[in-house]
Amino acid sequence: MKRLLTSLLLSVFCLSLGAQDDALRLIAENPDRAANNMHSYEFNPIVDTKAPKGFKPFYISHYGRHGSRYEQNSTFARAAMGAFPVLDSLNLLTETGKALYADVNAIVEAHKGMEGSLTPRGAKEHQMLAARMVERFPAVFKNKDRWEVNSFSSTNFRCIVSMCNFTNSMKAESPRQEFTYTSAERFMGYINPSLRVQRPGEVPAPRPTFTPEQMARMRGGSNPENARYTPATGTPGYDFTRFLTPLFKDYDAALKVIGNPEPFVKACFSAGGLCQVIDFMGIDIFRKYFVPEELVYFWAGGNDSIYRMWGGSVENGDIIRFAIRPLMMDFIEKADAAMQPGSHRTADLRFGHDTSILPLFALMGVDDPQNRNLPYKEAHAKGWYAFFQVPMATNCQMIFYQNKKGEVLTKVLYNEKEILIPGIEPVSGPYYRWDELKAHFLDLCEQASAPWDNWNRTHGHHN
Repeated sequence: MKRLLTSLLLSVFCLSLGAQDDALRLIAENPDRAANNMHSYEFNPIVDTKAPKGFKPFYISHYGRHGSRYEQNSTFARAAMGAFPVLDSLNLLTETGKALYADVNAIVEAHKGMEGSLTPRGAKEHQMLAARMVERFPAVFKNKDRWEVNSFSSTNFRCIVSMCNFTNSMKAESPRQEFTYTSAERFMGYINPSLRVQRPGEVPAPRPTFTPEQMARMRGGSNPENARYTPATGTPGYDFTRFLTPLFKDYDAALKVIGNPEPFVKACFSAGGLCQVIDFMGIDIFRKYFVPEELVYFWAGGNDSIYRMWGGSVENGDIIRFAIRPLMMDFIEKADAAMQPGSHRTADLRFGHDTSILPLFALMGVDDPQNRNLPYKEAHAKGWYAFFQVPMATNCQMIFYQNKKGEVLTKVLYNEKEILIPGIEPVSGPYYRWDELKAHFLDLCEQASAPWDNWNRTHGHHN
């Protein structure tokens, strides 16, 4: 194992040995996980803790990220697709190199005209999630007094298509349900609120500028006159010799075409991460060309960036917890409405994005498995893994139970798994009294407002 870890020590991310070994093991176990938030949903066995005696489920409130999708654009492999034709024309590609060229090109071509759209795998994910929900909580869907399912979606088309697949599957499992569908800008304030909230008193950092030479170096060149790439003195890097050698007949000549090899290899990595979401093509770049150490190198930086932007990181957690309050309030308001006498609501379903559901879990304090707020650069080294925390089709489900006395308990599911909410004691297992959980959620919303409210009072600003 020590030999396997040696090359990772060259990484700019400097993983600790224990966490490094864990990440390496998990990605070696399933290389698709290296794709971070582009990783497809893992359907694991479901285990339910028995509810307290006399309590039966009667209502579900849900938020689901869209399912597996195509890449947002077809430029993700630009550095590779700029170099491969030149390498091929110079007869520098081995059979392995030609195979990788064909695989990357096929992935790029598959994305043209489909950018950002839901894939067949993404549709299947939502069909399966809905079917599992009905099977898991049959009492909710057999309640003779409840038959209304309200569905709200982001205006983004992949979310709308996810909603259609989810509700069609639910209808097939529970034909008596009646569905409404809504998607409009009016509701985006809670379905997908803006996370670009500037901290009080914060001066935006100036955008970095680069010389044309720096830009060319970062993008990777395709000029045969480029010299062999060597990182500048003191610059951490990764030795891609193992990955590149099987691709080229003449390694040095190929590097003169590629220049800095990292953008080229990263472009191949990006294409590899998309193979799982368009699995019908039968291409598997990660397993065929990469080893786990190389996957971990690219995974770690993307993982930490996701935690910084949307998780409860030290650097950005206060912003995202503040910004996501409208979504939490919508859960509370719709749940209270569903409990009113005469309500026929079976479920409230919402379909949106990773940029909302991970912040929602951060507001609850459960976006990290150990309920921590980490400096973002430590996320990969301390067990925060985007492939588990926010894969495609990530979902939050709040299941509401009631007894004959009208008392209501709630449990929260993170990707269908029961979780405990820090800062509040459950009645039993993962079950909380709704009035206490609601008060706790409202308090979290108030705490998220405190930094801004305090600053406004100090500086005489009023909203």
